[in-house]
Parts: sequence; C-alpha cells; structure tokens
Amino acid sequence: MKRNLYVFVSVVVLVFALTACNRQWQDPDTSVATQNISIANLITNRQAYASSGVSLIGKVWNLKINTTPNQNEEGMGEAYTTFILADRMGTGVDVYAPGEVPIQEGDFVRVVGIYRKEFRPEGDYFSNVVDAVRIEDWNPGFTYWIREFEFD
Repeated sequence: MKRNLYVFVSVVVLVFALTACNRQWQDPDTSVATQNISIANLITNRQAYASSGVSLIGKVWNLKINTTPNQNEEGMGEAYTTFILADRMGTGVDVYAPGEVPIQEGDFVRVVGIYRKEFRPEGDYFSNVVDAVRIEDWNPGFTYWIREFEFD
C-alpha cells in the first residue's frame, strides 16, 4: 500500500515537473508585457500609457533611416529607423526602432514596444514616440476590411 502511494505521488510530481519545463523560451531583449490597444486610444490617453508596453497595428508611412551624430568605435553613426504608424482612419503615432528595419512604405505591421512621452537615445530627442522592441509583419484579415465600410 505504501509502495503504491509512493509510486503515485512520484508520477504526479514528475508530470507536474515536466509540464513546467515545457514553456517556450522568450528572449528578454524582445519580450515586453504589452497591451493590445488602438492608435487612437493611445493618442487620446497619452498619460495613461506613458512608459508602458503597447502593441499597435497599422500601416507604415514616412519611413526614414537616420544615423545618430555620436560615433561608434568604427567612426560611424548608429543607424535608427523612424516612421509613422497609422490606423485606417489616418490617426498616427511616431515609432523609433534601433538599426535598419526591413520594412517598406505602406506595409502593415504590428509594433511591440514602450510608449515614451520623452525619449533621448544617443543625442536625438523624440517626444510622444513608441520605442519599438519588435516589429512584425501583419496581414489585415477580412474583418479589418469590412470595418472600412462601417459608419462612424
């Protein structure tokens, strides 16, 4: 009887241990606790989302790749990408991403990042900008296009 109880408890503990180890690893540099919000909601409630993680969906406009005035060890400025992420109504928010982001003007993307009221990376100053941690391709589904015909 004691042996059966010991085997049962051992199996239960082993099952719980294996299921706990089965989590998918996430890179801490690219994982941020975010809220899925609309761009219009972010613009109207800037104070509420200051320094918090946000996930936004929209279309890329005014794409620019710039370099900082500060120079690295090779004597070159650090590259960064800025663009406006706009929703279907034309409301937009500025996005800053370090490095050269492989996107095109007019692409639909999901931006995961931190909304900052004031942001100063390496010499340049930005206000009311999303500091992008991750930018993903996004394909608008059928329901997105149906909303185009709704009356506001």
